[in-house]
Amino acid sequence: MWKWLLGFPRSFAMDYTSDGDSELEAYGSDTYALLLSGDIEVMNDEGLYRCPFCSDEKDDYNKYDLLQHALGVGAAHDQQVKDKVDHRALAKHLKDDEPAKSHSPLLQPIVIDPQPPQHNRDDLFVWPWMGIIVNMPSEYVGKSANRLKEHFSRFYPVKVHHVYSKGRPTGNAIVEFGKDLVGFRNALTFENQFENEGYGKIGWQEKEHGGPEPFGWIARADDYNAPGAIGDFLRKNGDLKTADGVEDEETMKNNKLVASLSFKVIETDMHIRELKSVYQERTASLKRMMEQREQQLQSYNQEIQKMQQLSVEHTKTIVDENKKLRLDLQSMTHELDARSKQIDELAAQTDCDRRNLELEKQRNAMKFNHLTLAEQEYQKADENVLKLVEQHKREKETALNNIKKLNEKLHLTHKLQLDIKHLTGKLEVIKLTPGNETSESGKRIAELTEELRDKIEEMDYTENYNQDLIVQEKKTAVELQEARKLAIDAIQRFPGQTSDQAHIGIKMIGELDLKAFSNVCRQKFPKDDAEVESVKLCSKWQNEISNPNWHPFVAAMVNGKESEVIREDDKKLQELKEEYGEEAYTAVTTALTELNEHSSSGSRVSFPEMWNYKEGRKAKTKEIVQHVIKLAKASKKGR
Repeated sequence: MWKWLLGFPRSFAMDYTSDGDSELEAYGSDTYALLLSGDIEVMNDEGLYRCPFCSDEKDDYNKYDLLQHALGVGAAHDQQVKDKVDHRALAKHLKDDEPAKSHSPLLQPIVIDPQPPQHNRDDLFVWPWMGIIVNMPSEYVGKSANRLKEHFSRFYPVKVHHVYSKGRPTGNAIVEFGKDLVGFRNALTFENQFENEGYGKIGWQEKEHGGPEPFGWIARADDYNAPGAIGDFLRKNGDLKTADGVEDEETMKNNKLVASLSFKVIETDMHIRELKSVYQERTASLKRMMEQREQQLQSYNQEIQKMQQLSVEHTKTIVDENKKLRLDLQSMTHELDARSKQIDELAAQTDCDRRNLELEKQRNAMKFNHLTLAEQEYQKADENVLKLVEQHKREKETALNNIKKLNEKLHLTHKLQLDIKHLTGKLEVIKLTPGNETSESGKRIAELTEELRDKIEEMDYTENYNQDLIVQEKKTAVELQEARKLAIDAIQRFPGQTSDQAHIGIKMIGELDLKAFSNVCRQKFPKDDAEVESVKLCSKWQNEISNPNWHPFVAAMVNGKESEVIREDDKKLQELKEEYGEEAYTAVTTALTELNEHSSSGSRVSFPEMWNYKEGRKAKTKEIVQHVIKLAKASKKGR
């Protein structure tokens, strides 16, 4: 009726010569010969079998259990070849020496009834569901319960217990099938299998508890209340319940679980709504803050433009005044030349007149020298003014390229410097011009000196004011950086919106492109290893980029400006280029250049930055705000 299931496929029962090696075949033949001659003993004096090749094996077997063991070890992939050959020889010996098949009920095949077993809805069963086996063969009594569990594995038992009375085995066993309805069905199938063969509870009672065959059935109320070791075990380890009652309990538990999960769903939905509300408030606050920042920037730009216009007008006024002074000097020089000619014409007069003329000529020559020196001073002053104008133009171009670098400081400072130069030039001209030692000239000099002192004080005040502007500019820069971080955080909160058709998005500055390394590794490694090798290579070079001790840059002039560029003779980069090609080299140098240009802290650790992919540069604050507003509107439409 039922048998100890071998459970191995037919291919496992191959001969010991299947490995094909001549030495192993000879070794297996020797082992088989020793088994046939009896030099290697398999059965002991008590008629039980034991594996002669497993030194740590303590359990005794019947012949079929030992055959199962030998077939299993002989077919295992994790065993030594010698052990496999020995066990295959043992299996062959047992099969060749197999007598006629026993008709013991323990060795009959199990045939599972395809029809589901029936039961009365009001029947009381022992719960957890248990099956009872009585009158077991002696070879199972007192042995490992796992052997019985493996034997009944087709019924999916949870545990198997031997039943003891006063510390001695009774030859009976209890099989547990769990607490759910699936276990109940398995227990009924177990009982049905015994009933179909006439070895159920009724057969046991009809034979008046006798015979060599084992009997089995599912434990019910009469078994639970019966005296003896079996009843004691059932009362100690179980309760009486109907199958419908257990099903109702499970249904109630499921209903409670569904109700609890529904409550949690509602609670989670409320939390999500609260998060959405907070998100909308923060988005509105960010929008207002960015609008205020844009207004401040527009006001700042207008003030800078006004100051630039005033500076241009002031410079033009200085140039016009210098031209007028130059014309005055030329007029005075021509007048002196005319007077010198008149003196030459009167040279023929008397000696006295001649001496007077000589004296007049000397005075005129001194005046001419003084005027020449004055004209040279004017020329120097004019050249200085022109140089200052050129310098101002260059600084003006720099200021236009970076409007946040204190344009107001440059223009105000240069304006005061030009005023001071102009006043200094005027004072020098007046001091060097002869014949101007009158009280009116002294008064004019005092006025110019006082004006010069006022200009110097004004310049000092401007310097102090500019220092305040520098502090304010730094504070503004920090606020703008925080605003950019908030914008990045806000964009990341829009699921599926950061990679749309817009050209503004988040870029990881300094992060290597894994695709470049994947392309290289697919050419150098097998297909199965290429992906793993590309990840390793990319991670290695990402760590190299983050190494602060590696500085593969050199100073060079680019577009007329000094900047840092990649060293073409760097050893690491050259080795990368030679071993993995141009694509991997370009990926590493691009990441290095990005970090060197855009990292404000000097660190070479990758970080997120808002990027204009269309123009290949950092996104402006105005572009970021417009992009955030666009995503917010799109998110509202989606909801």
